[in-house]
Amino acid sequence: MTDNIVSTISRFLTPELISKMASATGLDRTIAHKATAAAVPAILTSLADMAAKGGGARQLANAVAEQPADLLGNIANSLSGAQQMADKGASQLSALLGGGMPGMLAATIGKFLGIGEGPMRMLLGLVTPMILGVLGREQRAQGLDANGLARVLSGQRDEIASAMPAGLARLLQESGVTAGTAQDRAYETPRAAPLRVANEGAAPSGRANWAYWAVPLLALAGLLWFLFPREERTVEAVPVTQTTNLPTRTTGDVPAKVTFLTTARDDWTSIGASPNEYTNQDVYNGAGENLGTIRDVLIGPDGKAVAAIINVGRFLGIGDKEIAVPFSALHVQRQGDSRRIVIDAVKEGVQAAPTFTRRASTKP
Repeated sequence: MTDNIVSTISRFLTPELISKMASATGLDRTIAHKATAAAVPAILTSLADMAAKGGGARQLANAVAEQPADLLGNIANSLSGAQQMADKGASQLSALLGGGMPGMLAATIGKFLGIGEGPMRMLLGLVTPMILGVLGREQRAQGLDANGLARVLSGQRDEIASAMPAGLARLLQESGVTAGTAQDRAYETPRAAPLRVANEGAAPSGRANWAYWAVPLLALAGLLWFLFPREERTVEAVPVTQTTNLPTRTTGDVPAKVTFLTTARDDWTSIGASPNEYTNQDVYNGAGENLGTIRDVLIGPDGKAVAAIINVGRFLGIGDKEIAVPFSALHVQRQGDSRRIVIDAVKEGVQAAPTFTRRASTKP
């Protein structure tokens, strides 16, 4: 399976199809879009978990083989009987995951998005045949047997996890719906490992015993301080005016590891539509990955830029959110006549960053 499976499925989720799903489930089109973006990676993760268990690979292959060969070509027309298709998809999902799991999946995603379990359950039923149809098409194209299909699906766990809206993967794990991935666990807040005192040899002195406990705890406190967002971090201020372009940061030094901001100070204001060199420009990391697009620049009371607001997209084009970084984190790389805005961050870290909350004074 050469293509990312989530990207392959996304090509079938046309605006027309999303609109029909929204109408069938009674959801607003925008909400249906978000719900579909959450449902696809959640179902794929659950199927990967199931296929890894004894007999699961054969069970998945049998379900895939039952899908009509022309399902994907006629998927939009198939929604003319939406309730029948949803019932069939829900039955297939129940057979694969177990009777109660689809309900738990629908309830968890519904809670995450703030919608009812009923519409979410129907949407899962509509999406499931499409997912199985894509898996079947790729299985036939690659000539895979049941175990080969399971291995390929398992091999894309990290890609599937990165397509999931931030926070949903952990909620699914806590609900017992999915087992999670190494990438999911990488986003968890570090916890202190249980400390055990060895019984061998002489008992440590009081001072040694104090150090045994204190050193790991101090190290943990330092790590948590570094990882948690700090809204009031001091940033380098760069002079700007709202009638001219923002100054270009062309220093040769690599920018410091970026810290994400969560809210704006009351005295920060938006630069709005004023002409500048940053707004609506794409942001990259050192590896050349596109991380998002700068939507606004905030300035402090002294007229200097203090933060850049970046719109971060996700798979399926859904789940966009705004994050913010200190303006000092931006670094411009030039190659001939071209320029590129760079921050020191990985794509997964940016997608997992906290959403930035605008105050009234910072709205453009």
